[in-house]
Amino acid sequence: MTYTYIKFESQTVGEKARQLLLSYGISSFLRRNPNPNRREGCNFALYVRGDAYKAFDILTKNGINNLGVETFRELI
Repeated sequence: MTYTYIKFESQTVGEKARQLLLSYGISSFLRRNPNPNRREGCNFALYVRGDAYKAFDILTKNGINNLGVETFRELI
């Protein structure tokens, strides 16, 4: 299975992003990044139910710092 998510360096910023998206009617949930880059901080992943790229645009326009969109493929 393939997952697309928006990366954050901390849980606090990820929760702020989740709340902002909820105010736009976009549901999401925050988890630890399944493929972390330790140089980028704690690394949390915001999984968006719907279009992750639209959510990314909303976050960027509202000044929420993030580490970009990433896709992770789960190996069986």
